[in-house]
Amino acid sequence: MPKSRIAALSLIAIGLAMMWMSFGQKPLYKASSTVIIDITSPGILAIEDIAKLQEAHYLAYKTYMETQREIIKSKRVADYVIKNLGLKDTTGNLLKRLETDIIKGTRIIRISAIDKDPKRAGFVANEFARVYANPNLSHIEWNNTRVQNFVDVPAEPVKPNKNLSIILFAIFITAAGISIIFFKKPDDSTAKDLSDIADSLQLPVLGSVPVIKLHGRNIKTKADIDRVVETDPLCMASEVYRLIRTKLLFSLNSFGSIAKSIIITSSAPDEGKTLSAVNLAIMTAHSGESVLLVDAHIKKPRVHAVFNMDNDAGFTDYLSGRADFDSVVRLSGIDNLSIVTSGGASYKCAKSISSKNIKLFLEGSSARFSKVIFDAPSVALFDGMAALLSICDGTILIAEGNGATKDLLSSSKELLRKKGANIIGVILNNVSF
Repeated sequence: MPKSRIAALSLIAIGLAMMWMSFGQKPLYKASSTVIIDITSPGILAIEDIAKLQEAHYLAYKTYMETQREIIKSKRVADYVIKNLGLKDTTGNLLKRLETDIIKGTRIIRISAIDKDPKRAGFVANEFARVYANPNLSHIEWNNTRVQNFVDVPAEPVKPNKNLSIILFAIFITAAGISIIFFKKPDDSTAKDLSDIADSLQLPVLGSVPVIKLHGRNIKTKADIDRVVETDPLCMASEVYRLIRTKLLFSLNSFGSIAKSIIITSSAPDEGKTLSAVNLAIMTAHSGESVLLVDAHIKKPRVHAVFNMDNDAGFTDYLSGRADFDSVVRLSGIDNLSIVTSGGASYKCAKSISSKNIKLFLEGSSARFSKVIFDAPSVALFDGMAALLSICDGTILIAEGNGATKDLLSSSKELLRKKGANIIGVILNNVSF
């Protein structure tokens, strides 16, 4: 798994844990009372100098106020609070839930008590203020202090802060998304370019066909893309198909076969098999060779739609004995190019076809055409048409330029080899430059 994805999942997990802890935590209530420290009377803890300076001496004032804070939080005061309220808490636990702070610029100290019971929080805060300010309650004479405000029972808990938890969780989710978008590294299992495929598959790469975009100079419709070498012969995609045709010429001649038959398949559906089959057939026909393009993709045939034909009779009709060879071969409207559509016979019928009928079809087509190109299904969907792989001269594997994985391509290569296919190369399709 990529590190960016691991980091994103970790952030989400932390956010969920914080949410669970926050919403699962029992609410705590905070009650605060205030006391005013009177330092105008001399003799208080021997600090007559503070009274004389009338608080002008900041350091002396600060020292004095901090001293009073510590007195409020002392064990002795806490013991009287526990005794006076009849609490079962220990002194240490009670003081852990006590907060004291000096309100800036004043002689007021805020005394806050935190408790699961809002009433008890109020009782504790008020009792600390009362004991500290009234020596008659604690029998301690240390100050000249009065209580400013006794606290009311708090209505809302201070912990957990659910709104803050929700905000933090949203921040973690956003950070997770950003980490995926901006720090995502390419998956090493994806075939990224020509050399990557050549190295991993040990197969020649015949060409890299770029993305063909609509609304170009000559590409106005999807039909224009399907026959791009005809509609825009000078575009980059057409140049690539022209180069592939040249490479195929030398590849097939090396086998010394009279019947020059090619199967075009792919590792997965929708990787551009028909696009490559149609344009290679047109390009080869333009070079002067007689070409037969056969739609062997029985489940999802497309060749008839590309050439605006019906699909009443075709390849499966011949293989099932419902039509002869001449009745299924049709003119395409392009010089030197003929078409055999997939046909109207059912896929269930075609699955039971023997390899003998497929061989007879190839012999008949080889006698009349110098090139036979089959637009075939993806490797995993060959089924009853697998006999084609062993009797045709070569097989071309189409790979999606922005999504094909090395593992899938490797398994497709092995499956084709087991079925007797002679893989002559790979075409990388739909590549972004």
